[in-house]
Amino acid sequence: MKSIYSLTLLLLFLPTANADNRSHQLAAEQVLQATYAEQVVPQALQQLKASYSHMVKDLPLHPSQAPLETRYRQRAFLLAQQQLSWQQLKPQFIQLYTDTYTESELKEIAQFYRTESGKKYLKNMPSTLRQTSVIVHKYMQTIQQEFTTIVNELAEQADLKTPPSHAH
Repeated sequence: MKSIYSLTLLLLFLPTANADNRSHQLAAEQVLQATYAEQVVPQALQQLKASYSHMVKDLPLHPSQAPLETRYRQRAFLLAQQQLSWQQLKPQFIQLYTDTYTESELKEIAQFYRTESGKKYLKNMPSTLRQTSVIVHKYMQTIQQEFTTIVNELAEQADLKTPPSHAH
């Protein structure tokens, strides 16, 4: 009797839970649309193409081997296009967003990115992130230099003959 009661409850609430899950996923899709997340694919493909070019630039290929290199480049780029597509990424992005944010939060996020301020934020975000990275990197370099001084002082106080190498 208890198992029939449990099964009945499960069957009654399963459609509601599934509908809630679908609306949560739709809210995540709204964020992806509002943030132009699909643009990550062509950007990533461009980075992969640049990476491939960097990998082959120092190969001692003879000019007569250009057609051979072209075939391999096309093979590499086709591989990248096949393995990195929006259809493959989108479900994973939706899962990430639904695991991280409530449906209500996702709706608020999507709403923000549709505002003028949100659109400006998205437009300027890559540049802003690059600039903040430069600022942080500058401080890290200074601190790293100070670490070197401190480690050298430690080596001296510990009567070590050769200070440790700091090549990073």
